[in-house]
Amino acid sequence: MKKAILSPLCSALIIPGLGQIINQHLIKGGCILFAVFILFVFGLFTVYHLLSDALGTELIHPGHSPDIMDRLKAADFSTLWYLLVAFALIWLYSVLDAYLTGRNLDQPEEGGPL
Repeated sequence: MKKAILSPLCSALIIPGLGQIINQHLIKGGCILFAVFILFVFGLFTVYHLLSDALGTELIHPGHSPDIMDRLKAADFSTLWYLLVAFALIWLYSVLDAYLTGRNLDQPEEGGPL
């Protein structure tokens, strides 16, 4: 399969950075994979803290706190939105870069034998 098709599909559907690795840009692919991993871990910690804040007093004093949904509605989800936007930008860059690099790699060398 041509790299212009395979690499962006892998970056888009499997994990960002895999297309760069398929195109043999290992450092760039590794950096993208690392960035996605860091965003994922930071997102998990953010969700954990939001949920622990919402569930914290309910676990200590059941029935003596406001509704959990009310506390979640009042929580600040802006950090999760920033992480989502950062992931979307990295994902888009990864797919476009994998496609453009794959297209350049698929083109035959000019001046070579026919």
